[in-house]
Amino acid sequence: MFQRVVDYVQNAVASGELRPGDRLPSERELVEKFSIGRTSVREALRVLENMELVRSQPRDHRGPLILPVSVGPVRRGISMLAAAKVFSLAELVQFRMIADASANLLAASRRTPEQIVALERNMARMRQAMPRGYEAFGRADMEFHELIADIGGNQLVQLYGGVTREAIVSLIQAAVRDASDQTAHMLQTIQHHRAVFDAICDQDGPRASRLARETLYAYYADHVDAEDREIMAELVRECGGRLPSA
Repeated sequence: MFQRVVDYVQNAVASGELRPGDRLPSERELVEKFSIGRTSVREALRVLENMELVRSQPRDHRGPLILPVSVGPVRRGISMLAAAKVFSLAELVQFRMIADASANLLAASRRTPEQIVALERNMARMRQAMPRGYEAFGRADMEFHELIADIGGNQLVQLYGGVTREAIVSLIQAAVRDASDQTAHMLQTIQHHRAVFDAICDQDGPRASRLARETLYAYYADHVDAEDREIMAELVRECGGRLPSA
């Protein structure tokens, strides 16, 4: 029964009938409007609050407040699916190859001088983080990709690319953390980031896009099976990229 209220609010928000700052009727009025019990109304409001569509205040008789639509619930939902290993590492990496390549392409066409400076400062932080270990370095590395996604300006690329990156890092962070050649890995990452940075500075979108796929293949190809590795290789070859030498 509560789903009737949830559907009504979702549809009304989507159509513009309800806008941020508007108020829903009180619990008593919702009971009468939908001919359902107070328990069902409260369950509907709990669901809507979890979806970040409304906010209720105790003893507020004005009715629940309609909130601006947020990507937060989508991000949490995808993160939960990734944490529950609904997606394989190979699927995550393959999707990231597509998302990061798109982010780099967009950033190369849209970057401003101020954003170039922000990327330069990030790479300096990466170098400074090396002596502190891979955890600190990894945070700066993640920031580099977030900056590029922000520069590109596509909210879907930002959302899905960010969640995918976080999921991949959580799946293989132990292997990276325990590796004996951490310093070499960090230096290689900085070198790859410098190449992407140069392509974005030159506004060479195809090169920046290709570098994303080549780099991700180099990092993760050994962590997936042969069939998925070949799919990753096809993604590299599709954009004219080169695979690492055997």
